[in-house]
Amino acid sequence: MDKKLKAYIEYIEREEKKPSAELLQYHKDITAQFQHERFIHLIVTLFFALFMIIMLLATIVAGVLLPAAYALVYWMLGGITLALVATVVFYTRHYYLLENGTQRLEDVTRRLYKRDFWKK
Repeated sequence: MDKKLKAYIEYIEREEKKPSAELLQYHKDITAQFQHERFIHLIVTLFFALFMIIMLLATIVAGVLLPAAYALVYWMLGGITLALVATVVFYTRHYYLLENGTQRLEDVTRRLYKRDFWKK
């Protein structure tokens, strides 16, 4: 998705110099799709972060409450927590790129509709 967003931003920034009704409609549709993608990734990122926090708390509780005979459970919970941390880091990076790309598209939209009045 990052490559598609970057390619589309480059395309629309080239084409914005000669706007047409067809280009405006196409840009509106594509921007809506990227905004939807951004929203879905926000939800997924938040759920993975919630699962990561739950697993982190479960690991801490297991480390404190379980006897040494159950050390394997503690290490398994810790491994799952580490996997979730890595997943959240990558999802956060991806969401960050989607957010910034979508904001750039919104700036292009303002320029296409000649509504960029605050940057004078």
